Amino acid sequence: MLKDRKAYEKKLDAQLAQWKAEIDVLKAKAKRTEVDARVNYDHVVDALQRKHDEASNHLRKLKTAGDDAWESVKVGTDKIWSEFKAMLQGLVK
Repeated sequence: MLKDRKAYEKKLDAQLAQWKAEIDVLKAKAKRTEVDARVNYDHVVDALQRKHDEASNHLRKLKTAGDDAWESVKVGTDKIWSEFKAMLQGLVK
């Protein structure tokens, strides 16, 4: 169980880092857009940043959860992960 748990947490750490890099790319693109479009783009990037922060908090909870609570925390983390992934994929394409 511990080996699977650590592997899962490592996978989530890597995904979170990748998403942060993608948010940084979107921020750079926002700086190059027209003013009206930039305002909208900034709102979207801000929403992504908030979701990234939420995912990061869930990962932190997952890492500190006891064995008895880990599975239930994982369910919530998986939900946040899916939401964030969907948001990001809709923008990066």
